[in-house]
Amino acid sequence: MSDALHVADRFAAALAAGHAQALGSVLAPDAGFARLGRALEGRDAVLAELLGAELYRRLRWRAAARVDAAVRLVGDPQDPTREPGLVLTLAVADGTVRRIEQQRTPPVPPPATPLALTPALRARIDGALAARRPMLVAHVDADGQPVLSFRGSVRTLDDSRLSMWIRNADGGFLAAIAHNPRVALMYRDEDSKATYQFRGRARTVDDPALREAVWRAAPEVERQHDFARMGVAVVVELDRVEGYAGLGPAGAIDRVLMLRG
Repeated sequence: MSDALHVADRFAAALAAGHAQALGSVLAPDAGFARLGRALEGRDAVLAELLGAELYRRLRWRAAARVDAAVRLVGDPQDPTREPGLVLTLAVADGTVRRIEQQRTPPVPPPATPLALTPALRARIDGALAARRPMLVAHVDADGQPVLSFRGSVRTLDDSRLSMWIRNADGGFLAAIAHNPRVALMYRDEDSKATYQFRGRARTVDDPALREAVWRAAPEVERQHDFARMGVAVVVELDRVEGYAGLGPAGAIDRVLMLRG
């Protein structure tokens, strides 16, 4: 394996320098490369991929390390808040790199900002059910068991509160938040990969005007399930919002971390 580590360190040095001849000399003729959404076969194709991305040259590559039968190379970014690091898993045999599998290192959280839902994020939430992306809501029942449910009535009340119309007034959700108001919600758009998590405190609404506002905010299809308005209005005071608007070649797009207070 010491020979494999030596080969991997040579590979990393050539990769960091962008030296085509040195990099080509350490790749096997039938070398393969794989990362999320992309797979390549053959030295020429792999070499073009490795030389074509400037990120490889900006990373600080650690010494190669043994991981089971493979070798791992980790590249650390100079500024973790602006770009990702990379992990390369190499299969080394006969003095050459036979396969490269690439993934990003976990991102560093963005700087926290005061909690205020942006117009774009509010539009996502308010249009979630119509877009066939209903919000997922989590609460904790009386036994301490986390419970998940999709809630099509989730809408934004303002830039720091969400609302829900809970049709079943005798259901477990309302009983749970009476004892433990802490809830979590998630939005996910599988097409763009936009993902947001919300944490906050839920409470039922007694004020008639606010109850009416929550009812009217709910999508029409939700209101049609409760013409008699037997349900209960719930407001969620948000404490934390984090996520991103999608995924691109450099990783998450427009990441946010919003905190109340």
